[in-house]
Amino acid sequence: MILYLKAKTNLSDLSIDFIEVKLKSGKIVSLNWDETEYDNEDSVFEAKYKGVYFGEEYANGKLHELIGMEISHIQLYTEKDTGYFELVRMEFADRNDALVFEDIKHCQKWGDDCA
Repeated sequence: MILYLKAKTNLSDLSIDFIEVKLKSGKIVSLNWDETEYDNEDSVFEAKYKGVYFGEEYANGKLHELIGMEISHIQLYTEKDTGYFELVRMEFADRNDALVFEDIKHCQKWGDDCA
């Protein structure tokens, strides 16, 4: 499974360690990945995470479990004291299927309001 993520941010050194989501079943899983590619320019952070896991297990073939999920927590890393991160889009791709979440409105801030 691959996760494509897009966010607005003013944090030039931003990275994401993991994302916790609450599945429709009520189970909370930590999304982790094997490989990361990202671009962070002009206040837009875009990332591609390959080899997505649900906790310790590969998420391949489990796309249907993400339907209706909610973001519980995003573990961000930055050395900045102020800034914001606003998640606006997530797309999960698994083989020939895709699941897109848009207008998520998940925001984390340090001293600034979300854009």
